[in-house]
Amino acid sequence: MLRARLWAVALLLCSVCCLTQAADESSDWQVLFDGTSLDAWRGYNGKDDSVPAGWKIEDGVLTRASQAGDLITKQQYENCELVFDWKISEGGNSGVIYYAQETDGPSYNTGPEYQVLDNEGWNLEPTASTAAGALYGLYPPAKDVVKPAGEWNTARIVLDGNHVEHWLNGTKVADAEIGSDDWNRRVKGTKFEAWQDFAKKTKGHIALQDHDHQVWFRNIKVRPLAAKKSASADRPLRILLVTQSGGFQHSTITRKANALSHTERIMTELGIRSGLFRMDCTKDVENDFKPELIKNYDIVMFYTTGKMYGDEQKLPIAKDDLDWFLNTWLKEEGHAFLGVHSAADTYEDYEPYWDMIGGSFNGHPWTANATVTLKVHDQSHPAAAPWGEGVTLKDEIYQFSHWQPEKVRVLMSLDMEKTDLKKPYHVPVLWVKEYGNGRVMHMSLGHREDVWENPTYQESLLGGIRWLTGQVDGDATPNPEVDAKENELAKAAAKG
Repeated sequence: MLRARLWAVALLLCSVCCLTQAADESSDWQVLFDGTSLDAWRGYNGKDDSVPAGWKIEDGVLTRASQAGDLITKQQYENCELVFDWKISEGGNSGVIYYAQETDGPSYNTGPEYQVLDNEGWNLEPTASTAAGALYGLYPPAKDVVKPAGEWNTARIVLDGNHVEHWLNGTKVADAEIGSDDWNRRVKGTKFEAWQDFAKKTKGHIALQDHDHQVWFRNIKVRPLAAKKSASADRPLRILLVTQSGGFQHSTITRKANALSHTERIMTELGIRSGLFRMDCTKDVENDFKPELIKNYDIVMFYTTGKMYGDEQKLPIAKDDLDWFLNTWLKEEGHAFLGVHSAADTYEDYEPYWDMIGGSFNGHPWTANATVTLKVHDQSHPAAAPWGEGVTLKDEIYQFSHWQPEKVRVLMSLDMEKTDLKKPYHVPVLWVKEYGNGRVMHMSLGHREDVWENPTYQESLLGGIRWLTGQVDGDATPNPEVDAKENELAKAAAKG
């Protein structure tokens, strides 16, 4: 059985991970400002608990009316959801800082900032890294949803340990993992790198910034995060990675001696490093892909090849077990399927499987050494956000038959206009979908070993895992209009 065969190899790697749980399961809001009282606030680095005179309540609204210094909460917060309304003056600049510590320097030297700004007054594009809603200087807003100076905006900040989300007017505009490879790349070479204590704590004060401009706040409240849906209190999130190949076996999933394969090792280490999940790995689906074992997992992940029927190139999951997986387990809330690369080159002869994924492999004109450019269609989704607007890299790119654009949300596609080999049709690369009460994500990248080593690729998988297990929000509404548009662009590009 799976545990007996892999225990000696993977004990150190596979058994250390656990989920960070929310500190409090209560959903009760704590009101920080109700229009009448500032009892929850005091001045930053003040000598007592008084509120600086420059911060005033006018007609039920908190305003920075004159020079005052930052206003901070008396209490410190962690693992929480903060909501507030804000309005900025023309040309105005302010911010809301979280995880702030009181030091000799300003509050933003220690805490990340939710930017409050009049974009037009500063001649800023709404997706600049310092635009309204940004995680200031590091993560730009993914969408332009800000209202102009003088109008009220509604903001939401989700703080889950190192995981941070910024929301603006009902739309998630920024998503970050403090301390991740992606975070560290963005910080490197900036002023934040020189600030020794910047973003080092995951508990701190909330600060309203005095940036010498008039700003207004109202309806400020905070509550502890509810417990994550993805894992019970008595066990960590668990993923089963299946890498058995009935057909072609990729080098990145090929084991040598008694060692884990490249992909198995990276996924296991990613679980340990992120603290999000524990990984089990199998190449024996005949024994390990059984209902009594699958019930132990939150996500089943395939990097596989093989057929359902025939004697050759068969991936030998029993049909009854696969049908139970597709029709029962995967449609239950909290369960998910993560397909990587050749998961779509699996069971192309079995409609229930490819219908679940959304399509099946139909060749790879773009081979492993091809340089391709990819474009992102939804930067707000946690699986797509690490890629920004897009990326150029080397990897094998699949095209698909049985493609179902009406059932999936495409997050990333081959940019036919910028890729040398041009074909007159849309080639999706990353997509998600709801499946009953469960969720599905397919990532076509992953043929090459250096792709698995790419920090952005790993962050994309982490974002996808969080979405698959309901830890973070992300839109899965089908977007067939993207398929239609990309088809037209591809036809034009292929014509030259």
